[in-house]
Amino acid sequence: MAQNPTSSAHPPLPPTTEEDTLSRLRLLRSRRVGIATYWRLMAEHGSARAALDALPDIARAAGISDYEACTPQAARAEMRAAEAAGARLLLHGDPLYPADLAALTDAPPLWWLRGRAALLRRPMLAQVGARNATSLGRR
Repeated sequence: MAQNPTSSAHPPLPPTTEEDTLSRLRLLRSRRVGIATYWRLMAEHGSARAALDALPDIARAAGISDYEACTPQAARAEMRAAEAAGARLLLHGDPLYPADLAALTDAPPLWWLRGRAALLRRPMLAQVGARNATSLGRR
């Protein structure tokens, strides 16, 4: 299992630049990168940009010669579509990110929020869903 990204006494800071936000989205949307891999790559490389730069070499070492990470254009298109739908990207470390969710070892690095963010501070039962559900998740 991936290291707990919230093991520090201080909560992680959200991305400070649009480029970092874009890199985080691209990393999570890249082929063969799920939540556990995302957190492992972030821990090993220190930033989404550095992890993206390392992905082709990592894939090559695993026998994949034609690996391409999610493109900036694809990530920007997702961001534009979300904005048009009235959604905003909520990143792990954002003050609005629910603390109980952030405390999970495999907390989603990011998710789209549409609606009243204040409701995230109220008691919750669950958040269900996945953009790219695994076969285990579908079962």
